[in-house]
Amino acid sequence: MKPQYFVFDLAGVLLNWNPEPFYRQHFCGDSDRFDHFFTHVFDDNAQTAISAGESVNRVIDRLVEAHPDYDSAIKAYREHWHDMLPGEIGGTVAAFGELRERGYPVFALGNWSREEFEWAQSRFAFLNTFDQVLLSGDCGYLKPDDRIFELAETRFGVDPASTVFIDDRPENVHAAIARGWNGIVFENPRQLYLVLMEYNIL
Repeated sequence: MKPQYFVFDLAGVLLNWNPEPFYRQHFCGDSDRFDHFFTHVFDDNAQTAISAGESVNRVIDRLVEAHPDYDSAIKAYREHWHDMLPGEIGGTVAAFGELRERGYPVFALGNWSREEFEWAQSRFAFLNTFDQVLLSGDCGYLKPDDRIFELAETRFGVDPASTVFIDDRPENVHAAIARGWNGIVFENPRQLYLVLMEYNIL
């Protein structure tokens, strides 16, 4: 069956999200403090809390209280958030635009808070052109949780067998495939174009 619906991940596929360069500069090359910050301060649990819908300011306040020695680094997450999102991934955004021009419904499914998505929307106009957007921050489920894919099917009104999901994390793509979706593990825009050509889409 030729795919009829396309669902894009956001960070790592359409947008370059990378806090590492900013924080390496912030810590002035001190690799020990850099590593400690991401493993014990602003760790996966903190980022997951934001992605699940907790406000950025609330997470920051909690972390500052628990780790006062990292006060400036923690607060920098909000103050310099846009520096950690340097731009769009042009080739992927171009493929997204071509799909839109050809009349295919295109959706977003991201592990993002609504708060951060709206920050990004203020800079990148294409984020306002999805048919629908479902974020982990809206529902509390994060990919690869099966429940977010089930909810996407209902919200978007898509047939899994006619849907292509594009994400840079293999575990997320595998979760979609387990529900009967088609999946592409995104590597780079050229690879995406070649796969879409194989589908006779572009």
